[in-house]
Amino acid sequence: MRETKVVILAAGKGTRMQSDLPKVLHQVEGKTMIQHSIDKVRELGVEDIILVVGYRQEMVRETVGDSVKYTVQEEQLGTGHAVMQARPFLENFEGNVVILYGDMPLINPATIKKLIDARESDDVRGAILTIVLDNPPDFGRIIRDDTGRVLRIVEKKDCSPQEVSIKEVNVGMYCFDCQELLTALGGLSTDNAQGEYYLTDVVGIMADKGLTVKTVTSDTLEETLGINDPHHLEFAESLSDIQYAESLYELIDATLAMKRQS
Repeated sequence: MRETKVVILAAGKGTRMQSDLPKVLHQVEGKTMIQHSIDKVRELGVEDIILVVGYRQEMVRETVGDSVKYTVQEEQLGTGHAVMQARPFLENFEGNVVILYGDMPLINPATIKKLIDARESDDVRGAILTIVLDNPPDFGRIIRDDTGRVLRIVEKKDCSPQEVSIKEVNVGMYCFDCQELLTALGGLSTDNAQGEYYLTDVVGIMADKGLTVKTVTSDTLEETLGINDPHHLEFAESLSDIQYAESLYELIDATLAMKRQS
């Protein structure tokens, strides 16, 4: 395996969590979400971890400690902008860069390994985690050409009606060739519905250069869950007691309704 660094995005407040606590410091099964992410990366033997922090960064630093590196996203200008803040740690690096979100505590280390493995081929410059659902949530759609080659990711708010109907969506975990990633980050713009630097646009920039970006399909729905509000947090805590449905977010609502009736 090529030398690998991991960037974990952990700068957000998480307004929908209805708490002053940084989003990634909320706990699932007695452990902060960010520590879940760190521990799962370390299970793979990867020790070079960079946390992008922002909201109440001192609290995150105090909780996580000095076993990781830190970089600060002062303004919330999008996921691409967040990764840009890690550039000082990546500029002279020639290996893999795995990018994770700090609010996905259920991700399987084996899935991270699959992404890294998919990037190992010399002709592959990126690998992204996707899932196929009949009724997908508001995630970016995976756009392919007639041969199945990945062309770009289009965020839901920027999709045409035809693109919205696509069932393969971006989960939000990536593995890129470091130098190609840095080059693509330099080409990001805010010309989109949210006026932000989208990390997902890196895929289109690479594809436009003729580079190959592969997809890895998530094996389970639950590992794709990002914790965005107290309901999601409650759901994550109760996973061991329920069965999974086709739409994870519909299942959250159904589970909570069942609990209210009991």
